[in-house]
Amino acid sequence: MIVLGFDPGGAKGFGCCILRASSFSTATVSTIAEAMNWAISECGKEEPAIAGIDTLLHWSDGPSGWRNADLYLKQTHPGANSSVMSPNSLFGAMAVGGVGLAIRLREQWPRMLLTETHPKVLFHALYGSSYSKSQVALAMDWFIGKTALSNGVIKNEHELDALISAWAAREGMANKWNDLCLPRTADMIFPAGAVSYFWPTRGG
Repeated sequence: MIVLGFDPGGAKGFGCCILRASSFSTATVSTIAEAMNWAISECGKEEPAIAGIDTLLHWSDGPSGWRNADLYLKQTHPGANSSVMSPNSLFGAMAVGGVGLAIRLREQWPRMLLTETHPKVLFHALYGSSYSKSQVALAMDWFIGKTALSNGVIKNEHELDALISAWAAREGMANKWNDLCLPRTADMIFPAGAVSYFWPTRGG
């Protein structure tokens, strides 16, 4: 099984990852089209089972766009509250680019599953604190040791977030993590079709 992970951003800030068993490779690109070309080339004739994307894969029509998933993360991980912001205040490169990527992924591989991720909050949940841009190498070493992945080359925080997103997608699907998109409520909007938001149970 192969898994993809992405950290959508702007120019030279779009992290990509492909995860196979314990090995992985990453890249940093600038656009949705470049991310798709990279993923198609890396997958070859294989079809990825799932992709984890650090973006908003579902929206809410409520005040400031706040979603039940955001409120859950703020409540359960108060130390990472600064990373959980009102959806209406987020940068377009992540929000628009992420949904655009999800649509392109579904066009390329209609059967693949998609899950939203929040790698920085997930890292905080696993490690107990967040990492800064100056600590990417240390954060990578800890995460690879924690998850028993093979050591690989990660050049920046975008690629690390893409790796964490791929790992979360695989673990969430395999180990039946909670789905923060459930239960479905009347305010929820799914622009790229049905998705999940896999999240480990407390202490998981």
